[in-house]
Amino acid sequence: MPAKQGNRMDSKPKIQLLKQKRSFLQYILLSVVTCSLYHYWFMDSLVKDVNAICKKDGQDTVGVGRMIGFSILTFGVYQYLWLAEIVDRVYDSADEYDVEIRQDSESFFIWMILVPFIGYFIAMHRFVSDVNQLAAEYEKRRHFVKCTSPITQRSLSSGRGTLIGLVGSLAGQTIELKPGQRIKIGRSAAEASVIVNSEKISRVHCLVQYNGNQLGYTVTDLSRNGVVVNGKRILYSVPTYVPSESVLSLADGANKFQLT
Repeated sequence: MPAKQGNRMDSKPKIQLLKQKRSFLQYILLSVVTCSLYHYWFMDSLVKDVNAICKKDGQDTVGVGRMIGFSILTFGVYQYLWLAEIVDRVYDSADEYDVEIRQDSESFFIWMILVPFIGYFIAMHRFVSDVNQLAAEYEKRRHFVKCTSPITQRSLSSGRGTLIGLVGSLAGQTIELKPGQRIKIGRSAAEASVIVNSEKISRVHCLVQYNGNQLGYTVTDLSRNGVVVNGKRILYSVPTYVPSESVLSLADGANKFQLT
């Protein structure tokens, strides 16, 4: 008996994945068949995922149970405020996850008001699709693969590296890097340390860390359109060893750098 208890304590809890492919058609059919019971279960599950995805905004949307209670107290008004809050939180997270969200609460309710009955289905379909996009991107980032390279701060060698712009908005410019220094390359002035002005470049496109003369670089792709090193695209979110003298190509190749 004690041994079994020990095994239970040693076991690691499973990570609950967000649902990335919610079916709108299934939602409609099951809501009709169950007289809207499935609708409430569906929305409660969706709200939990939105709270996880949008946790950085500091808000916490209540679940369906409390929503129903508040709606009764406000003669049905609260349910619309609740829905508007969810839609806006999804819309406001578009930049953080670098995805295209099609509607905010205003456009959501415009569909419902201007196109009675059918407008609700159009607005909900767009909303569910938006949440699916965010959930997929959230899972990619949450399950970030940690670098297994034995490189540590103690093993970093001396000497400086350079990031040289070959093609694009930073062509001809040189950025010097100290051993252990990491920079963010992207188009967002608020988030990236090296700004590349291009529509194909993500807000934070990639991370580049210089490890020293003998250890080269570690490059991590965080973009939608990819990072190519010496003609080969590296894996998304996986820190990848890159030797010195390599050529780094971002997205469609309109911006290239040499790592020396």
